[in-house]
Amino acid sequence: MNLPNALNTYFGSALIIIIIMAECTINYAGNRKGKKAFSAILVITLFSLIVDFLLSYFITGKGDELTFSLTKFIWPFLSALFLYVYLFIMLKENKTDSLTGLDNRYSFFEYIGRISRNKSGDSWSIAMLDINNFKSINDIYGHLEGDNALLNLARAIKKCSKKSDFTARYGGDEFILVAKTETGINDFISNIENELTVYNDASEKLYNIEISYGFDTFQANGNRPINEFLVHIDKLMHKNNEEKRRAGDRI
Repeated sequence: MNLPNALNTYFGSALIIIIIMAECTINYAGNRKGKKAFSAILVITLFSLIVDFLLSYFITGKGDELTFSLTKFIWPFLSALFLYVYLFIMLKENKTDSLTGLDNRYSFFEYIGRISRNKSGDSWSIAMLDINNFKSINDIYGHLEGDNALLNLARAIKKCSKKSDFTARYGGDEFILVAKTETGINDFISNIENELTVYNDASEKLYNIEISYGFDTFQANGNRPINEFLVHIDKLMHKNNEEKRRAGDRI
């Protein structure tokens, strides 16, 4: 391989690595440790690429055919690998809620689209839940405390979910739970409430994290649009919230 081709091979790879590094620095969502680790790997790789070029061309025979024939494949392969890893990370982050680490609304609709296309007749229990008096938590204690409430609810959801379950932050203080009908959504929600009770008892905060919810069975036959179903369980959730509020007023 002659010098111009060698330069194209090396610096084409270097350009890809530099672009990925820049994008990583700008767009890596929230995870500082992950960003530093990924950036460090890219810096080391870029440095190794430069050193390898200098050693192979200017020290080991100025254009050794074997050396260049190896690097012709190694560095483009590594660059493509980094690009794939980066795109995978970005895709994952686009489907993840940056605050709670749960899946987000986009990911939920992607998931529900897959099961909706399933014509096997399987059914899923889908629940929507939110935090009671969440607006008051934000108004009285501030939005940072509101974020803490969302994080603690998300932790309870993660702790109680099974591998077969799907969980997502739908938006604001609303969360979505999806479970196979036979596994039972009642136990799922009950376990979350128990976790929150334990947290509230141990917490020194001046408020409790309590939830309201609505759920029903979603059939994977495409006969009922998901948006219509979500409106339905949202109404059930607000009904549950009103019932709990009235029960609290009577105490």
